[in-house]
Amino acid sequence: MTITFVIRLGDDGIPDGRKKYLRLPPPVDGNPFKVRFVITAGSLAANRPVLYTNYPVEGQPFRRTAFQPVHFQLDRLSEPCADIPIRLPGVYEYLVEYSSLEEDRRVRSNGSGSFVVDPRLSIPETAKQNASSKGAGQVPLPLNGISILTVIPKWMPTLSGWLPYFATFSRTGYNIVHFAPLNTRGSSNSPYSIFDQMSLSDDLFDGRLSESEKEVALKETLDQIRRECAMLSVTDIVWNHTACNSVWLQEHPEAGYNLKTAPHLRSAFEIEEALLHFSETWNKPIETEKQLEEALHSVKTEVLPKVKLWEFYIVDVIRALDEMRIALCTEEAEIGAPSPRNLSGFSLKELGEALRADALLDRQDGKRHTKGIDFAVAQQFMRELWRDEELTDIDQKLFRYEQILNEINLIYYQEHDADLAVLIENISSRAKYLRLEPHGPRLGALTRWNPLVDLYFTRLPRNDVTKNRHPDELSLANNGWIWNADPLVNFAAAGSKAYLRREVIAWGDCVKLRYGDAPEDSPWLWSHQVAYTKKMAKLFNGLRIDNCHSTPIHVAAALLDAAREVNPDLYVFAELFSGSEEKDIMFVSKLGINSLIREAMNAWDPKELSRLVHRHGGQPVGSLTLPLETFPLERLDSTALQPVTDEEGGNRDLLVQLTGSSPHALFMDCTHDNEMPHQKRTAVDTLPNAAIVAMTDCAVGSVFGYDEIVPQLLDLVNETRKYSLPRFENGINGAKAILYDIHLKMAREGFSEIYVHQEHDFLSIHRIHPITHDGYLLIARSAFKAEHGAEVHSPITLQNQVIELLASATLSVNASSVNRGGVSKVVNADSGTSIPPVSPTAQPQLSTPGALSEGHITGLPCKLALSTSESKQTHVHTELLGMDGDFQTIIMIDGKLFVPGSVDIYRTSVSEIPKSIHKPPAPKAKDGSPVAGCGTDLYPSLWRSLGIDGGCGGIEMMVQLGHDVLGSGKLWYTDGTIKWPPGLHEAVVELSVTDINVALYRCGSEEQDTTGDSAYDVPDYGKLSYCGLQGFVSALQPVARTNDLGHAIFCNLRSGSWIPDYIFVHLDRHIPAYPSLSKLRDWLAERLALVKRISPSFLPKYFTIVIFSAYQALCYRALTMTESQQAIQIKARHTSLESFSNACLLMTFQLYGRVKSTGLVPAAYPLAPLVARESPDGKGRERLPALAAGLPHFATQYMRCWGRDIFISLRGSFIQTGHYDAARAHLIAFGSTLRHGLIPNLLDQGISPRYNARDAAWWWIYGVGEYCRASPEGYAFLGVEVARRFTPRKRYRNPDYLAVADEDDDGQGDTYCAHDDQATAFQYKNTIAQICHELMERHAHGIKFREWNAGPNLDHAMRSEGFDVQTGVDWDKGGIVMGGNRWNCGTWMDKMGDSEKAKTKGVPATPRDGAAVEICGLTKYALTWIVDDILGKGLGTKWWKWDSVAIKDSAGKPKKIMYKEWNSMLQKSFEEYFFIPTDASKDRTESYNDPKLINRRGIYKDTVAASLDFMSFQLRPNFCMAMVVAPEMFNSDHARYALTIVKDALVGPLGIKTLDPKDWAYRGVYDNANDGTDSAIAHGFNYHQGPEWVYPLGFFLRAYLYFFTKAPGHDKTKVADVYLYIQRVLLRHKEHILNGAESPYAGLPELTNENGAFCNGSCPTQAWSGAVMVELIADLIEGADI
Repeated sequence: MTITFVIRLGDDGIPDGRKKYLRLPPPVDGNPFKVRFVITAGSLAANRPVLYTNYPVEGQPFRRTAFQPVHFQLDRLSEPCADIPIRLPGVYEYLVEYSSLEEDRRVRSNGSGSFVVDPRLSIPETAKQNASSKGAGQVPLPLNGISILTVIPKWMPTLSGWLPYFATFSRTGYNIVHFAPLNTRGSSNSPYSIFDQMSLSDDLFDGRLSESEKEVALKETLDQIRRECAMLSVTDIVWNHTACNSVWLQEHPEAGYNLKTAPHLRSAFEIEEALLHFSETWNKPIETEKQLEEALHSVKTEVLPKVKLWEFYIVDVIRALDEMRIALCTEEAEIGAPSPRNLSGFSLKELGEALRADALLDRQDGKRHTKGIDFAVAQQFMRELWRDEELTDIDQKLFRYEQILNEINLIYYQEHDADLAVLIENISSRAKYLRLEPHGPRLGALTRWNPLVDLYFTRLPRNDVTKNRHPDELSLANNGWIWNADPLVNFAAAGSKAYLRREVIAWGDCVKLRYGDAPEDSPWLWSHQVAYTKKMAKLFNGLRIDNCHSTPIHVAAALLDAAREVNPDLYVFAELFSGSEEKDIMFVSKLGINSLIREAMNAWDPKELSRLVHRHGGQPVGSLTLPLETFPLERLDSTALQPVTDEEGGNRDLLVQLTGSSPHALFMDCTHDNEMPHQKRTAVDTLPNAAIVAMTDCAVGSVFGYDEIVPQLLDLVNETRKYSLPRFENGINGAKAILYDIHLKMAREGFSEIYVHQEHDFLSIHRIHPITHDGYLLIARSAFKAEHGAEVHSPITLQNQVIELLASATLSVNASSVNRGGVSKVVNADSGTSIPPVSPTAQPQLSTPGALSEGHITGLPCKLALSTSESKQTHVHTELLGMDGDFQTIIMIDGKLFVPGSVDIYRTSVSEIPKSIHKPPAPKAKDGSPVAGCGTDLYPSLWRSLGIDGGCGGIEMMVQLGHDVLGSGKLWYTDGTIKWPPGLHEAVVELSVTDINVALYRCGSEEQDTTGDSAYDVPDYGKLSYCGLQGFVSALQPVARTNDLGHAIFCNLRSGSWIPDYIFVHLDRHIPAYPSLSKLRDWLAERLALVKRISPSFLPKYFTIVIFSAYQALCYRALTMTESQQAIQIKARHTSLESFSNACLLMTFQLYGRVKSTGLVPAAYPLAPLVARESPDGKGRERLPALAAGLPHFATQYMRCWGRDIFISLRGSFIQTGHYDAARAHLIAFGSTLRHGLIPNLLDQGISPRYNARDAAWWWIYGVGEYCRASPEGYAFLGVEVARRFTPRKRYRNPDYLAVADEDDDGQGDTYCAHDDQATAFQYKNTIAQICHELMERHAHGIKFREWNAGPNLDHAMRSEGFDVQTGVDWDKGGIVMGGNRWNCGTWMDKMGDSEKAKTKGVPATPRDGAAVEICGLTKYALTWIVDDILGKGLGTKWWKWDSVAIKDSAGKPKKIMYKEWNSMLQKSFEEYFFIPTDASKDRTESYNDPKLINRRGIYKDTVAASLDFMSFQLRPNFCMAMVVAPEMFNSDHARYALTIVKDALVGPLGIKTLDPKDWAYRGVYDNANDGTDSAIAHGFNYHQGPEWVYPLGFFLRAYLYFFTKAPGHDKTKVADVYLYIQRVLLRHKEHILNGAESPYAGLPELTNENGAFCNGSCPTQAWSGAVMVELIADLIEGADI
């Protein structure tokens, strides 16, 4: 199996949100995984994209700036995909270049993404790791298995004495040692203040060695440690500063921020000089607050004023005035004309702002009065002002100039005052900390060497090396840090005031290094640091970036690139103080940092510690998805996996979708910067704190001395003692060895889930394997305080889990001899004077005086009571639960014996029974046989029942649950060798369409109608969309994707068995009518019965797996039920179009089903196939299944079946998908109700059908034609006999069909009768062909009638005139079908006004009377079908005998119109009557009444001869329907022009605007509940006056596809662009229908409000919306190879 990690890119080719940073596991040698970059079809970046990445071509070195192209696999249907096989670790960047849709140019994505591949770390295999190993091989060390120990080398013996130390470290469980810098140290003796980066410290070695000899000796020692102790080594790398006495600074002072390279620091330097002078001359002690206040007062009132700091801010007024005075005294006096802007009207502030804007100069050289005035500009400005103000006296002129200069300076004085206030505050607070604070160093009296505050600048000596240097070059800024600073801001750079305002906590022993923007800005420094970095990378397996947040990213990136040239598998970690995860990710993704340090000692109480464990500990127990960045590649090999193949029998990729990563954590129980537990908490907390950290699913670590219970944080600067040789028996080493062994085992085996519970001072942590659910349970009692209460952790209950004790430990410490709170002074051994903590790691000592120089570093006296066989502080027993063999293990905590500082560790299992545990008795059935799935066999039984008991089935299942929205519509199961859960295929393989409708769907009103039940109501969530599985899946999909285990549906599931019981009951109620569902019900029952018994922690996961498995099986059965569906699916496979087509195809199964209240025909219907079977309850016949127009609004009774909706949907829902029986039944049922020559709009099962639609009949005959063309039955369908619900006119009765003239009718035809009237209902029969001809002829002759039962009982809002129906052919207008009147609405735009308040009752919003364009197109379709297929090709002529229709001419005489003639007439007249030419001179004068009515040209009219003239000329999308059904009727060039207008003006995100937004009547927001007085919108009057409907958009896209890719005259070079455009439009539809949160009904809606906004009055799933998309997808597939 090949693992492919999939990253779906955003619209412009860069990933969205969190996906900009991806962490990937280390590659496995010989079997590289792949990263697949996917651009969703239709995205901007999908237009001929190319991926550019700096991931190197195989065999080539990595260069950060060298981007090479990777080409996407492209076709018109698929997502562009580009694969990169990953063989190397490191950090890589990528972006996409693509062609612009609007312009002929290439575009690059706005930004880039990155992925970090973890290093391949390995250590020698030891007997401890593998009992059968001889220690020769290497075993991988996953990042989550790292246990790192920090060691300070200067406290170690020389190299020759190291091995005994590391033997103990290794035995304790550490597998990496982290060394503080081993380089030669500077004057402060801090390891982080490096004197020479290229030399190793001499005190590491026994004798004087050359540098090359030292390197060899160190390398040999580190290799020996790796070989014999199985430990890797890492060291700090320090790039941000160097020791203040580094000799090379004298040769290269430009490497720092001095007064030449950073002149803006001059003001800060002069302040420090003044403070140093003050410190040298202040001879008074500072031991009290009063004494300090006196000193600070002197600084504020005497020292700082002498600096004249303001001069660095302001314009030199005196100089400017002198310059102006000289000019005035030498120039001739003149007044001149007033200035054009008349400055005399300006206020002083406005004059200052004007002169500042025109004349201010800023040299930015850091000197005093750096700001100045451009004299020439100022002179001209003042001349204008003097003229305008009529000033002639020189003194007056200068006074006025001085006023303006002072106004300019005002804001600079204000800036100075604000900075000075901060400066004084920072001096005061820092001085107080250094002199008086209890936790400060209490430095005492002031001297030049012990100044009032920290030194910000290092003064290089004047000597032979520096004698030719300018003094400005010899003063260099020291490094430091700032509270809560932005790490991306260089606080020493120009523009920063951090040094001036003394915001920096400075390290006086470290000079900050200046790299500039590129190597050429500081060539020597870059070269030096590259050499230093490569040297460290050669010696060590990893680097810790010291002071990472203050190191410029571009510098760190370049230096790490150099390091990885030496060692590609370098492990890089750092500590960041960025303040946000977003900035953390910026550093991590640019630098390829593998881990960020997190500190357990930062927690102030057990609750905060539990929060940290939650954050870094792993995924929640029972997670539905895997942590993909730690995907277990090394375990997915041939021995772990069963062969997984695809349909063709080849190896199949496992596609793992990436959703973005968080920085990996290195969770330290204590760092070398942290105070020890004895200082911050209590000493006995050392054990529980270490145990808690060790249980997390991340790298962990500690500092040498922590395990030994060293009481204080050791001072890196002043501590002179050496480490004591560690003994395994001391401290907590024995317990930690067990903890770290478990930690490594959990990492290697994938225990990625965690449950954390905090109670009082107890924490219980359960690490769980996501597949086997084996686990490790820690119970720890922390000791943050010496005092503790009597509260005890509640009993821990583990359902159907057995446990085995691994360790029980309690730490006791004698800390009585140690002062936890005292602070001693730090004494400089050389001078005897106190020095401030000026090193980056110096800390005040919390110990007794003199302790720093006595003996060795040792821990407190302690005792570790450790047992691996028994625990006295916890007690375990098991209890049987009921008769199923279930049991629970209960752990009781003894509050008296489980004292603070104690831990217990257990191994837990759901499938194994350790010998030390009594096995619960296995229950037996009544016949004595064992009961499956009981006790410890419960989970294995569940796994076997789901087919995930072997191989990678469980992993793959969790991967699939994590698929993104666009990937969620793909099928899990296929006909290949993909493993199905046992029995599931058999449970679904014979299910019918209506079976699946019941199992998957059934909205609440359908269920209420049929069984009296409703959809499941989830507390705090609401009712589900469906009663079937889709209702649960829609709720679960987004929850599974985000792993939201706290969702309301899961809370309800854990609270009781109501959901599983509901699922059973739902199926049980339907099985009498749908017996095939019994197998599915049994399959679900068996598995959910097991699920109900498992631990609540795992309930959500397994319930979801069971439901999704059954759901996917039902989808598979639905989508493979017919060959037509399979054809669509196969051709769209492996794309988002596949997911979309699957979802649209499934809408047929949503909407086609059986309800009690209605069907297709009454029970009296006499002919097959519409004779219904007896109902299971014996109460009459069942209703036939019927297609609902939409759910839930059109679910039951007379509102379910709409003639127009059904036959618009018929082709996409039934015919194109191969559901021919359903299509046939609907055609017959509606055909049987033909009356007045019309098909009813509301069928009402044929009981009381309503005939108020002029278009339904034409959509019906369109369905007949398409059925004949596509179905296996073909044109034989024309001979099918249909029983007529109403008596036809005499002319159309058999056996004398057409033998009687229409005027000889007996008056019985078309009269209403009851559906059960045996004398009249269903007494006459016609063939489908006869019904079709009757429909055509009656329209040709003309139809006119008044609706039966006209009045408020039929339609409460309609006026009397509206019940008068009239339609027919206007032969004078070329055979166009006309109809309707002002007061009815006979097309799909059928909104009838009903607001009395707004005076719209009885007023149709869109009557569309006259010739509606889509009816014209449907007429043309019918004529072409009859003329070409039947009469021309002879198809169906056995049943179709007529070549003409009978009409009356204008004189009332009988006349025949040949079908062929009618077809030709319509072909000729259509463009003439409907197209509005772009050239006004070509208008037909009789085609409109007023030229002003034409708002747009180049479009097709919506109607011809409407009673309201303007309506004919409104731009609506209806002509697109005519284009699809009768494309031959259109001039191709005209069509393309009109479609382009629709594209630009009407197309919305999900639907298409029903009216031109420029139209005066446009109102885009539909609200049927509006009860206002605005007639345009009251009671939803604007239903079709702008809101965006989905199904017409499908017709537009189909028309657009045809005319721009197939029709005569199309541009063949633009075909690909057409596909791209359509795919782009469909993006929103894909995201909508596949997102359960947005579309819980899993369908496409009826309509949206403007710009795609949600419309509350819309059906969330509508038949025709999905059907037209199925047709569109088929068209796309058909034309994909053009």
